[in-house]
Amino acid sequence: MSGERSWPSRFRVTVRTNSGEVIPYGIVTWLSQEKAIAIAVAAHVARHSPSPGPMSIRDVEVVELGPVGRTSEGKMVLERGDLTDRMEF
Repeated sequence: MSGERSWPSRFRVTVRTNSGEVIPYGIVTWLSQEKAIAIAVAAHVARHSPSPGPMSIRDVEVVELGPVGRTSEGKMVLERGDLTDRMEF
C-alpha cells in the first residue's frame, strides 16, 4: 500500500454483481487505489445486503481519473456523488 499523496485523487470504481449489474462509484481519497476499492465496497455493502445474492460483488475494477480539482482559494472540488472516507479529511 502506498503512502498519502500531496493532493487527493479521484477514482472510478466499478462493481460488477452476481446478477451482472454494473455499478460505478466515484471515490476521492488521499491514499491508493486499494483505499478507493475499500470505500466503494463499503458503500455497496451498506446499500445492498451483504449476504450472498444477486447484488453480491463478483468483481471490481478501478481507474484513477487524476487529481481532484482545486478552487482559486485552494480548496478541493468534490463532485456530486463523490464518496470519501471522512476520517481522511
